[in-house]
Amino acid sequence: MQTVFFHGFSGGGGAPLAPFAEELGLDMRDVVLLDMPGFSKGDGILDPAVLADPGAYLDMAEPSILRQIKSNKIRIIAYSHGAIPAFLFAARHQELVAQLVLICPASSLHPFVSLLPRVMNGTVRLISVDRLLGVMRNRFLVDIMTLYGRKRYWTRQNLMDRLRTRREESDQYNINMFYLMKQLDTFQRDYDSTKIEHVPTVILRTTDDEVIGRNSVQWFRDHIAGAKLVSTIGGHAILAVMPEKAAERLKPILNQATE
Repeated sequence: MQTVFFHGFSGGGGAPLAPFAEELGLDMRDVVLLDMPGFSKGDGILDPAVLADPGAYLDMAEPSILRQIKSNKIRIIAYSHGAIPAFLFAARHQELVAQLVLICPASSLHPFVSLLPRVMNGTVRLISVDRLLGVMRNRFLVDIMTLYGRKRYWTRQNLMDRLRTRREESDQYNINMFYLMKQLDTFQRDYDSTKIEHVPTVILRTTDDEVIGRNSVQWFRDHIAGAKLVSTIGGHAILAVMPEKAAERLKPILNQATE
């Protein structure tokens, strides 16, 4: 059975999730690390209206996703913003998806973090797109946001590694990502009638998630029948900083799906 990863909102696409897939003990020959549209500079500038609409965005990505699926059943693992297209894909293809795993699923933003897209919305009315990209990639701003997410139990090496990876990711930010952020403004309202009834699902939340909205996890629980909730210590960046903690919690559950 293949495992298909939907990445979160960061530069680099699916590749940064490879170490976590290995931490889970998955056979990498059966792992698909999706590169969703709009996250690569090579994608060019995509239609802002499509990027901002979760359903239209999945319509654009779906043919490529289906081409990469070679097995009769798949497991989906989605992180952060990736939970939105993963949820919609699983709802459309419930006969295909044997298991759905959502990690720190974002259907809304924490009130403090939501200030950033609001500021960017105001900024784009005043300056050019190129200058807005400069703001998104600004090293000082990237470091401030990384330090905001720092946890008391991180080691110094955890922090230094996270600063380095966030800087690398920010170098790949593009204007498509600005419009993709708008999905979080409307997703809960526009897809409230969408339900998953027949896909075994587990949601992993962290104890100190500083990014997702307070009702984000609950929204997914309310829209997925029988969704199981598990927790582990960590913040939103758990897959980058403490992947072993997430893997330790999820491994037994993944093994159950293949027995």
